[in-house]
Amino acid sequence: MKFLTSFLIALMFNTRNTTTLAMDNFSEYQFKRSVAKALESVESILDTTRNPVLPEDAEHTYEDKYALAEFVVNSAIASYGNVLHHIGVKDNVLDQALHWYQDDKSTVELQFEGKTWSEFVKEEERMTTDSETETDIVTKLYNAASRTKTETVKVKTKVFDLHHTLNIQLDFKIKTKDSSITVITHSAKVPFVFISAHQGERKLPINTNTSENNKLSINWLLEMLSDGTESNFSIDRKNESCKTPRRNEGVERSLEFSRKLEQWSHQVNSFMSTAQSIAETYLESAKRAQRSNPQTKDDDIFVPIVPLFENGTVLSMDDLNEFMHHQVKTLSSASENAINKFSEVDFFSPDQISLGVSSRHLISLHREMLRSLDYVEHMLETQLFQAIGKHIQASDFDKFMQFHNQRFFGQEYAPQPFSYSVRRPGYYPDGAISIGTRKAGAGTLEPIETLVRKIPREKGYRLSIPIDSATKVDLDGDVYLHGYMQHIWNGDANGSQDLEIDARAQQFSSFLLIIGVMGGSNVFLPKHAIVLQDKDEVVIRLITNVLPSAKAFKDAIASLSPEQQEFARAFRSMQLETSVFGVCVIQLKPQLEKLLQLPEHSLSKEIQLTQDLMSLFIEYQIPSDLLSFDGSEDLPTAEKIEAVRDHVGAVLTIIDSQKKAQLQEAKDEYKAEKMMSRPVPPVQQQRAMMMDGNVHRRLKTASAETMSYEFGSINDVPESSLLSAEFEEIDASKSMFDDVPADEQGQSTMSNTTFEEFDPTMIPRVLDQKLEKHDKDGALKSTIVQVRDGPWERLRKKNLLVAAQRSLLHDKDKKHENHKAMDLLTAISRSGSLPIVQSELHIIVAVSHCFQNDVVGTVIRDNVNPIRKVEQSLLMLGSIIYEKDYDAILAPSNERGAIMENVGNEEAISKA
Repeated sequence: MKFLTSFLIALMFNTRNTTTLAMDNFSEYQFKRSVAKALESVESILDTTRNPVLPEDAEHTYEDKYALAEFVVNSAIASYGNVLHHIGVKDNVLDQALHWYQDDKSTVELQFEGKTWSEFVKEEERMTTDSETETDIVTKLYNAASRTKTETVKVKTKVFDLHHTLNIQLDFKIKTKDSSITVITHSAKVPFVFISAHQGERKLPINTNTSENNKLSINWLLEMLSDGTESNFSIDRKNESCKTPRRNEGVERSLEFSRKLEQWSHQVNSFMSTAQSIAETYLESAKRAQRSNPQTKDDDIFVPIVPLFENGTVLSMDDLNEFMHHQVKTLSSASENAINKFSEVDFFSPDQISLGVSSRHLISLHREMLRSLDYVEHMLETQLFQAIGKHIQASDFDKFMQFHNQRFFGQEYAPQPFSYSVRRPGYYPDGAISIGTRKAGAGTLEPIETLVRKIPREKGYRLSIPIDSATKVDLDGDVYLHGYMQHIWNGDANGSQDLEIDARAQQFSSFLLIIGVMGGSNVFLPKHAIVLQDKDEVVIRLITNVLPSAKAFKDAIASLSPEQQEFARAFRSMQLETSVFGVCVIQLKPQLEKLLQLPEHSLSKEIQLTQDLMSLFIEYQIPSDLLSFDGSEDLPTAEKIEAVRDHVGAVLTIIDSQKKAQLQEAKDEYKAEKMMSRPVPPVQQQRAMMMDGNVHRRLKTASAETMSYEFGSINDVPESSLLSAEFEEIDASKSMFDDVPADEQGQSTMSNTTFEEFDPTMIPRVLDQKLEKHDKDGALKSTIVQVRDGPWERLRKKNLLVAAQRSLLHDKDKKHENHKAMDLLTAISRSGSLPIVQSELHIIVAVSHCFQNDVVGTVIRDNVNPIRKVEQSLLMLGSIIYEKDYDAILAPSNERGAIMENVGNEEAISKA
């Protein structure tokens, strides 16, 4: 046949890349090798004019793949039936088994039991004279030369003949709980002699037993052979569990039975192989049979599971019957050869030998059935690869969705990159902040895309940041609500994306970054904070924790008691409400202008003054009343700035003088301690004893010149030692704003609103209720975003003349930076009495769409278009974020009938 030659050539030169296209352990090379072997037999079975080919080489439809899977399973069923018939399950036995299954509703099982053992009969002692050795005998006479004589000596050895019998017992039955039919039974007792050099070695290590649980239910096989003639397997395409020709309930059940049959066959074959090895070790007849006859090869038996197409469809039932006849013929021939091989070995019976050959053939049948079904799936993946031109990864899908969402949603509702400039309108940015992912080995951060809505200021919505139990700082800036959805593949919630916050400040610019969670409708709870200035850049890694889906939670608590359900709901409510992540950016120059009572934008070009103010607030916690302008409002801006500059200069002068005084005091204390530690000369010691008052105090007030006479120049003292007594850092817990009236401390200036307040902490709960109603797959799950444990990375320039250096901020460093930032926030808000005028709070509600496979597995195995699933999830999230129905947020030209039907096209979405 020409088709066989062309197939072998294709196998050698046109095998596709199995590394990237294989599904699990499927090997295209091994599959085509086995098909090529089968085609050698097909060539002799079919007419020479026939030309069957692999389905990938024939034009066919998707429905033809279902027919191919059915053909493979029916071929396996018929093959299993042939093997059972060959080992003794004849028509009458099969009819009885069908009766048990259909009429008695019993579980019908195959059971194999076997054991081998030896029995000691007697022990005989004898001497052997088989061995001979040559010995040199030397003779030496008195005063004469020595003579050497070689003699052959026969050596006798005492040995023990241990007489045993080698026993075997096996039974193969088809049975139910109450009835059984013995198909094969065999027992034998063969004497043999074991020669030993030691007396008493009567026990030989040859006892073997099969597992007591070596049973196999064949109910599925009987169901497929219900009419008793031929298999009737078919795939129910309309069943909800039917995903693909390979992934459906029918095929999965067939593979489950086939796997169990393979395991049963392995145990049978293991017993047979062990029994053969024992016989060949102790029985001379078995040894002669092994030496004289070659081993029967398993591939000499035709495996009739061959997934072939002809004229665009599967082979006919007549062809399948021809394959079955050839299988029976080759199986009988292999059994006869094995029986003839061991015909002189009384230890084995013909039925036992046939059962051993058949068990190996059953293993081969399962392997080819699995390969053929996996080939159907592999073919789908290969065709997808050919259509797209690459193997789709998760990153490819993310890029596609970024492109697709811009067309799917309306222009103002499309997801936007989370990358924002820190700036005042009309001015150059003070910095930037982004949240994104960074590929391994890549330095560029790719921002995530979020559905974003700006909460209008005219709603009167204002948040506060609690600094301590008595102090709150109000935010008058913009609030942005973000909806972020990540894609998780392979059902691994721990495999979510590694997110990062990347914040950086421009030169001569600064801002305050606060990270936390929403603690209520108008409270932002800070967890971490840091001040960025003068080209600082900080990278903060985030982690996402995926909560169980609403459907999974509902199913899990269904059988709990009312009290247990109440506890679970309360705890989940807490999880949802605390899952709202937030990032707040506070611009410092506008707030400093407000704090110091300066006109807007007056500090925009006052670089040195701004840096001095930052230093006074952060390092020295100077009260703002000492620095603010307190003159007439009618004065020009320049004079107001100059007044503040004077105040700053005066405070800096005081600080400088205090530093010098403290430095001198430290020097004096160092000299005094050094003097006291040295021995005093006798004359000076007598003078010192005559002095009144404290010697230490008098030494401290002595002049530097006098002291240098005794102890050397003060310039010799290390500066680090002199500064070791520098003043302690001010306790952050003590308020520096005691002059603020009590009624202003910690009071929020937020006015009470009469409209329904916007509560971001309720969004996850509302979304959870929506998911419980519409997310039937339980694929969309609420997600908690939080800062990952571990160090932060900071890039900082110590001055303008050196390059920026990267360092790690560990827990101690992060705590220090947090204290500095909170001290600054307290200062610029006048301990909470002054609202923050220029800020941006980004509230992030995160969800995860979880797929059980990777991208290609979702498309091929689950027969799911992940684009449609993600669209549905984004619509549900978007309707909550924007407080609009689906029609309002979709692009006008988008055809969404199918999506609306699946998601549930509500006329309006309840407000969060």
